[in-house]
Amino acid sequence: MGISMPTMLSAQSIEQITDIFWNKTSCRELTTERRDAMAKMQTYADTFTHTLFNEYMATPVGTEKEQGIEQWGLMQYYNMALDKLLAEIPATKVRKGEVVVWQLYNMGYVIKTQTQCFGIDLYHKHAERLAPMIDFMLITHNHGDHYSKALVAELERQGKAVYSNFLNNGHKVTTGDEFTVGNICVKVTTVDHNKTLLNYVNTYEVNCYAKKGKDYVMFFTGDAHNYEQLNPSGKVDVFIPHLAVGLNMKEAVKKINPTEVLMSHILELGHAITKWRWSYQYGINECEKLQRKGVYLPVWGEKIVLKRK
Repeated sequence: MGISMPTMLSAQSIEQITDIFWNKTSCRELTTERRDAMAKMQTYADTFTHTLFNEYMATPVGTEKEQGIEQWGLMQYYNMALDKLLAEIPATKVRKGEVVVWQLYNMGYVIKTQTQCFGIDLYHKHAERLAPMIDFMLITHNHGDHYSKALVAELERQGKAVYSNFLNNGHKVTTGDEFTVGNICVKVTTVDHNKTLLNYVNTYEVNCYAKKGKDYVMFFTGDAHNYEQLNPSGKVDVFIPHLAVGLNMKEAVKKINPTEVLMSHILELGHAITKWRWSYQYGINECEKLQRKGVYLPVWGEKIVLKRK
């Protein structure tokens, strides 16, 4: 397949930008250098259409067509993010009192504690490569940009639990359900996605060290849009919401009062550039609107070390 590649989409440029994203800056400090890198990466995103991304996702692995699409700058970044997780997750030693998270793509995160590693809403063409590193997985809802069928199949083949509100696999959960995996305790509430998709999204209140008597709570709300339905049972250390689903973020953050917020769901490539594909600048603006410390905008592949303050 011969794909015309604009000259600006160079591997060198992508490597320079990811070096800024992953090594020289952090989502915790939005420097001019990081803003400039985001602006440059945005130009790559704005040349990569949703139709091409969906074509890529449907293209068989290892084919010339797939390899051709992967030469585009944005796809290099997309796959470099996964490679980074594959290298760093097993190599990372989690210190006492810490939780380490990686954003893969969209609202997909891998979370590693001292004793376990789990994923939530992991969506990537090659996500099944993460299966050996993950002890269990959470899915917030049945939309294709929030889970990988290949990863679900591989985890289940390995005998690992995948929790959702739609898979009939023995681990279907909904409002009021609680379960424990090792030291991790999870509380589930099913809420509305929007005014028509009612009781559609699972929120997960995850206490990463509950069994060890040292609470560290992460609150994942997927595409939940009504802040009044978000009712964690206690202190939340990290809140991870969709930044553009209609959720009144100011009221949600005020109500939940987390220590940190990881704003998510930017650059969803399956959405048209002019519809529902929120840019880095949009994300920055949404963070700044809250006028609050501890609100961050992670990028694909970014590793964040969290510690209760």
